[in-house]
Amino acid sequence: MNMGLQKGLLAGLAVLVVEDDYFLAHELAEILEAEGAQVSGPAGTLTEAMDLASRAPLDAAVLDVNLRHLTVQPVIEVLARRDIPVLLLTGADVASLPPDLCRQPIMSKPVDDRALVARLAAFARPSADIPDPAQTVPLSPRKSPPV
Repeated sequence: MNMGLQKGLLAGLAVLVVEDDYFLAHELAEILEAEGAQVSGPAGTLTEAMDLASRAPLDAAVLDVNLRHLTVQPVIEVLARRDIPVLLLTGADVASLPPDLCRQPIMSKPVDDRALVARLAAFARPSADIPDPAQTVPLSPRKSPPV
């Protein structure tokens, strides 16, 4: 991690993004990068996710619970062996998820940008003074998409 080069709540954190919806995946990456994270991925398939989870230098991961009807449980297991914290995202009813997935920090989609950044920063940097996501948290401006 190189904390001195970028500013933002996620400055210098290496974060894996796993999401099978192309547009949401890139939006998540953009949100995290705007806050200083170095994003690995986004991975849209279980194979890509497993590869990055196994070898990429990571501080945290944001994972969609289901990738094209496959659970991300194998990715969670790889990351757990590497002691990398995971934040799950789901469009499904949280009560309908398997109990082992519900043990992870989880957020429902659509995800609020500020809440995502604050929640990820809170568990990726437990000693940092992270603002309450319910309060207004100024985010870094997003980059304009390429034309």
